This record gives sequence, C-alpha cells and structure tokens, in this order.
Amino acid sequence: MSYSRSVPGWSSHTFFVSTFIYPHMDPPEASEFDSISPSARSLLFTKALTAIPFMKEAAELISGEQGPHIARERLASTKFILRLIHFEIRYWSINEGLSAAGITNILEFSSGYSFRGLSLCENPDVHYVDTDLPQLMATKRILVEGLTKRYCSYPVDNLIMQELNVLDETSFADALRLLPPGPVAIVNEGLLMYLDEAQKRALCMIIHDLLGERGGCWITADIYLKKDQDADPAGDLFEDVGKEFLAEHHVEDNKFNNFEEAETFFSECGFTIQQKVEVPPDRVSSSKFLETIPRSNLGGLKGRKKARETWIVVPEE
Repeated sequence: MSYSRSVPGWSSHTFFVSTFIYPHMDPPEASEFDSISPSARSLLFTKALTAIPFMKEAAELISGEQGPHIARERLASTKFILRLIHFEIRYWSINEGLSAAGITNILEFSSGYSFRGLSLCENPDVHYVDTDLPQLMATKRILVEGLTKRYCSYPVDNLIMQELNVLDETSFADALRLLPPGPVAIVNEGLLMYLDEAQKRALCMIIHDLLGERGGCWITADIYLKKDQDADPAGDLFEDVGKEFLAEHHVEDNKFNNFEEAETFFSECGFTIQQKVEVPPDRVSSSKFLETIPRSNLGGLKGRKKARETWIVVPEE
C-alpha cells in the first residue's frame, strides 16, 4: 500500500537504510545544513527558546548563537509566544504519554528536527527508531552526530535513524522490526493535518494492524481542530509562517471540526481512546515569556478554545 500525494517531500519510493548513531564524527559544517527549509529552520530556532532537549544546541550547530538570537527578538509578539508555548506543550505531551504507557520500544514517525529519541536513549532500556522522509533524515543524521559528539555523555547505540514513508505498510512493518520483541509505542507530533480523509484512514489501518500484531499503543499529538477565528482572540497564531504552504496543502480542511468528530473517526478506524494526555503547567518553560507581555495584550486568552489534544489510542479488543 503506497500513496504519493502533494504532501511536502512525499516519496512513492521506499528506503530501508537504517543507521546506528555513534559519537565519533567531527562537528558538522554549517554548509551541511543548507537543505533545511526556512520554515523548518524557523521552527527549530523557535523551539531553541524552550527547555526541549537539544533544540538550543541544534540551533547553535546550524547557525552558531545567531539562530536562538533571531527567535528571541520576536518575544515582543504575543502570537509568537503563544506559538512557542503551543509547540512546547505538544512536545512534552508525547513524553507524558510515553511515561503513562510505560513502553520502552518506541517508533516516532514524521519526527522532523526533533531529538526526542536522542534524549530518551540516555535510558539504556529504551530502544528508539526515529523516522522521517529520506532527504530530511540525511540532514538529521549529521545533526545527531554533531549533538552526540558534543553533548552526549552516554552511548546511543539504542537509537536508530530510519527513512520511512508511513503510508507504505511493508516499510512501516520493517521499521518496527528494528525494535526488540514486545509491545511498541508508535508516536507522532504532526502529520494528520497534511493527509486527506482517505490517507488518514489508510495510515490508521496500517497502525491498527501493526499494533494488533505487536501490542502497544499509538500516542498522537495530532488531534487538531479547525480554527474558529471569531471565538479565538489570538486569531491565527501561525500567520507569520507558511500561510501559502498551509493553504496549498489544505491543512485547515484536513483538521477535525471538533473533538467528538475526531473520536468518531478513530472509533471507525478500530481504535479506543485510552487516555487524553495533559501536560503539567510547570513543565512548560516558555510560559514565563507571557510575563513580559502587557496585560492589555492578554485579554481574552483565558477564554480561548482548546484547538489541539494528544491522545493515547489502542486497537479495540
């Protein structure tokens, strides 16, 4: 089963090369990161202002101290701070879900320039397969090698970097076989919003079948609702980046109308919601930046509707 729609970087060809990451390579040159898109670079620099592991270090590998400094200049914007908090909460929600699930065999798909696997593999009991499309993974390997050499005091041979087209069932199954026997946690922060209805259902079917064979759960932070501009005083938090891209890929159309619709969708795909994950407020380091914003600019934020949730889902018995 394979799809190749206009999802950015989507490939109809499947690659199976898996690489173990060892701390032996020299720090990368900045020119090796020229392939990182402006939007991905901007998001990485933004996350560098948070306590998310390895984000600040990765930004400095790419652009020295300039990257985090560029993002810091935008902290006068309420929308930018809310965007920052949004992405930090989304990141930690996956970690909270993994802690609740108690599973140490983990596969993350569409991981982007996130280094959760590198961080969690400090625990030698964790086995982590970090996946995304080939071009991104080629650059990410270089980043991970640099981060490993400079900042890791622990071995990371329990981290595997793997190319993966998630809509290719054979490729997905092969990636899971890189993990030891036992239940698996399949995790993702974002992707569903780039998939149409048929693609979402195809992905759900693949994950449902694989979890049926292995046991475990799917932790997804990708339960996004369509924006309600009238009801949301913050408006479009992401108007400064990628509006044309988001429109081109029908991202808003691909979101759910409400959480009830999302629950129905997952139920129709054979999943039960095991838990809706909440992140403790004290985990969110970027919330401190709201203290610098005048109160007059924060009016109405408490009444904002929740636009995203993280769920742990399991195949129905």
